[in-house]
Amino acid sequence: MQALISAAAKTTTGYLLRLTPYDMLRSSHDFKDVKAALNERTNWTIEVLRNVFTIRFANGGYFITLCSLLFLLMAETMHMHYGRLPPLELKERVEDIGHATFAILITVPDIGIVIVRVAGIFTASPSLVVAVFLIFLIATPPIILPVLICTIRQPTAEQGEIEGGVRVER
Repeated sequence: MQALISAAAKTTTGYLLRLTPYDMLRSSHDFKDVKAALNERTNWTIEVLRNVFTIRFANGGYFITLCSLLFLLMAETMHMHYGRLPPLELKERVEDIGHATFAILITVPDIGIVIVRVAGIFTASPSLVVAVFLIFLIATPPIILPVLICTIRQPTAEQGEIEGGVRVER
């Protein structure tokens, strides 16, 4: 059972790290570029969350307003703590915390944007079934399309490849 939990945690962490700037943090020697990229990413996140907050606050969606305010506060706090540091000091803090931990920490407000949007779908939907269907429909392209493209581009050995309209077995 412990091996199953460990494998699930490792898979989840690996998936989360693909959504983060982990590779950039780990491989960069010049943290000026890293700092610029992180500041651009954080500024974009803050802008999106401010817009959601403003629109929902004006319309009276208090749950979504509270969620967007929470993630906005996270993003602005991280920007204040890390966005104003000189590149060398930022590099030291990232190395102290750990590249993976810092990458996940910096990505939490970005994931918050998705959470706020999903909450918006639930509150705007006339029924729970419609909301779940819409969320599933929205979530499938990033999962289904790459699988289909890989299947089309790399035919199996049994299927063979089609060259010039003729099937060629290899």
